Amino acid sequence: MNFTGILPGVLRLWAGILLVASVPALVAPPARADRVYLDVDAPHSGDAVAEPIALVEVKGWAGTGLRGKHDVVILLDRSASTFRSSGMDVNGDGRVGHDLPENIHEEVVTWTTDFGDTIVSAETLAARRLVERLDPETTRMAIVTFGGNAKLEAPLGSTRQQLLATLDALPPRPNENGTYMYGAIEEAINDLVNAPTEPGPKRQREILLLSDGVPTAPPIPWYAAQLTAVAAARNAARASARIYAYALGPEAAQDKDSFQEIVDANGGELTVLDAPGEIVEFVPYLSWTNIASVRLENTTSGENGRAVRLFPDGTFDGFAPLQNGRNELRFTAVSQAGAQATITRWVSFEKTLPDPEKLARFRKLLEVRAVETELAERARQKREQHQQKQLEIQPTPGPAPTQPSPPPPSR
Repeated sequence: MNFTGILPGVLRLWAGILLVASVPALVAPPARADRVYLDVDAPHSGDAVAEPIALVEVKGWAGTGLRGKHDVVILLDRSASTFRSSGMDVNGDGRVGHDLPENIHEEVVTWTTDFGDTIVSAETLAARRLVERLDPETTRMAIVTFGGNAKLEAPLGSTRQQLLATLDALPPRPNENGTYMYGAIEEAINDLVNAPTEPGPKRQREILLLSDGVPTAPPIPWYAAQLTAVAAARNAARASARIYAYALGPEAAQDKDSFQEIVDANGGELTVLDAPGEIVEFVPYLSWTNIASVRLENTTSGENGRAVRLFPDGTFDGFAPLQNGRNELRFTAVSQAGAQATITRWVSFEKTLPDPEKLARFRKLLEVRAVETELAERARQKREQHQQKQLEIQPTPGPAPTQPSPPPPSR
């Protein structure tokens, strides 16, 4: 990648930044209202349920803003450092891969004892699980990879099969010569802005940035990489795209201020993970609607709902247990700030004769959803613990910088 063509612009941009260093993000999204909205799409009050199993499927949506569709771009860091071990058993084979001496071979697949446990493998698996969880009818997704340069691998509007195939086809070698966050964010913006339009409310935009290091490209002058990444984050805010950044591993955690500057310029969110393999438990279960949980209860019988799943776009589903006759179902959505909203629905239930084939299919479905619900609950608990830890160590913000920091030490 030749960066010389953009360096004059970088220098001019730096001069402008110095004049407005104490000004907040130009188009940062407004603070989210602490009010919860809850819609129950099914069942409707008065529905009559006649089934061999005393359960009814429920569906709905919860959020702290308007309900709508989403456009999501995932930015995957594939620089050389991400091809090192994550320190966790990412692929679940019972062994934790570890790094090998750097001089044993030039082939990247020999850098660790288990390529499936690398940081890049964890990023890719997290992206795969998110693609599998989201409904293509309500969420369009795109994939961008970056290292020394940035590339749009799958544009918005790609089918789920195309997105998964793209992830499977990523080469087992790094994109070397740095970490070009500016290019990655700008690729995302271009895809969001140029995506096909459709009637109805404007789609909400999210950019997921996964990286184990701070911006390092372009490398000259020394401040160009960070400066341009911050500028791109502001451009994303102007395009109404919110950045959810994940700083992966000890090096990224040590330089988290660089990530924070990028996120603050956008009005987005930052999560710092000392163990990069944990990204697999965070990204698929994040929330774009500021909702922490949805609870379901049959207040007539006192039983709780089963396999209630909450998705990043605020949609949820699950099963409500029923008893013969009239049943009152209570839905409660809780925001990350603790605000709540409650809706009740009532249905009548009559048990029908068993249908062995239907029962077998339903039990299998319930088993699969129960496993996913358990994984989601475990991820929610870990996320809350991590967020609490971040709050406890959050430093007191100091005055805005008025001049460039000294160049970082060479590594």
